[in-house]
Amino acid sequence: MIQRLIILGLLKKNPASGYDIKKFINKELGMFAEPQAQSIYYPLKKMEKEGLIKRKEFKGTSRLKKYTYAITPKGEREFLNLCEDTLLSQRRPFIELDVALYFLPFLDKRKITSLLRWRMMFLEKVREWLLEKEEELKESPKNLTLLVKHQSQLAVAEKDFIEDMIKVIKK
Repeated sequence: MIQRLIILGLLKKNPASGYDIKKFINKELGMFAEPQAQSIYYPLKKMEKEGLIKRKEFKGTSRLKKYTYAITPKGEREFLNLCEDTLLSQRRPFIELDVALYFLPFLDKRKITSLLRWRMMFLEKVREWLLEKEEELKESPKNLTLLVKHQSQLAVAEKDFIEDMIKVIKK
């Protein structure tokens, strides 16, 4: 669902090639979502079959056929439905750390503490990157600054939780 939403949203902005879509997902959304874009062409083919997007051939520099994709009116409706479903979703985010927490009694306390400190350093780097991004986006549309702010607050909350977790593990 998320990959589909991302593809339709990008195509709502501008028609794009499969390569450009994958590049956008990795560069612009990689920090915020895991859209599972190993192969972008299968979902594009499926969405084309469903009439959500249309494919147009264009001349590239090589002999290979190249295509751009554009959203259709049916795809526009699907995009809006997916946005509404996502905003109303009651699914909680899945955080892999929680699975390891469940099995914490089976793990070596010293090693876990060390790994958690590494995770905190990673989160601090993420937070620094987000603060830079927030500065870059000052003049951008408000939705982008809200996205960065949300991710920043999540990183701070996780870092605080990990600090508490280390204290509990040490006891």
